[in-house]
Amino acid sequence: MFWHDLFAELRRQFISPEKLAVYLTRAVSVILIAVAWFLVYLVAGRVVRRMLRGGSRLVHERRGRTLVTIVHSVIGYVILFVAVIMCLRVLGVDYSAILAGAGVVGLAVGFGAQTLIRDFISGFFLLLEDLVSVGDWISVGDISGSVETVGLRITRIRAFDGTLHVVPNGELTRFGNANRGFMRALVTVDLAYEQDPGRGMALARSVADQWYEENKAVAVEPPAVQGLLNFGESGVKIRVVCKVKPMQHWTAEQALRLRLKQAFDASGVEIPLPRRVVYLKSDSDPGPDKQTPN
Repeated sequence: MFWHDLFAELRRQFISPEKLAVYLTRAVSVILIAVAWFLVYLVAGRVVRRMLRGGSRLVHERRGRTLVTIVHSVIGYVILFVAVIMCLRVLGVDYSAILAGAGVVGLAVGFGAQTLIRDFISGFFLLLEDLVSVGDWISVGDISGSVETVGLRITRIRAFDGTLHVVPNGELTRFGNANRGFMRALVTVDLAYEQDPGRGMALARSVADQWYEENKAVAVEPPAVQGLLNFGESGVKIRVVCKVKPMQHWTAEQALRLRLKQAFDASGVEIPLPRRVVYLKSDSDPGPDKQTPN
């Protein structure tokens, strides 16, 4: 009898037609909120991409690619938060207490996650000041590579050998960026001591000028030949310097080295090889202090 009355009361409280209608109404409302959140998320993504990728210059385009993921994610989280609050309200849950508790928990977590907060703040200012963008080649400590993603917390850098480095934004306090303004192609050449340095510099200047005439789309300024930078063990150093567009310095250096080598070989300009002078002295020879004066 007891169990029969208990089951009857449970059916009346939870499985009655009136209760089922309420459950159905709430389930439909939650589904509609989820569908609306998904549609708004898709529309917001399209709007963000169109707004941030509308720039015509290279820097604007790269910055747009960097910001589109960040802004889309932030908007998605905000819309999701609003959708969750609406679902809780439909289900009859007192969400004000949950929000108050979440605020206290968030404050406690904030004190224990200062490094995480620093990473987020650093990432925000990196994006705000446009210090680094997707596609930039940067150097951070002993890491150099192309930036694949810039998030609010971490930055992913792909090295030349394919290694993916994940760097927290809080560690990007000092780094080099090869995609800002211009770069300089630097080619250093050694000339033998027996070689006339003026002739070698004149030939290097001729080669550099010819390369500049054929690559004005890459070079920003005419190249210059800096002579006699140093006296080495086997020769003297000269250097060819040319200001080029970002990320073009490696290609320019390779082309200039090849042309200089070919021109030096054709003109007989000697590039020194390592050499060593050895003096041989027998034990029977008198030393400098044992020689008799004439």
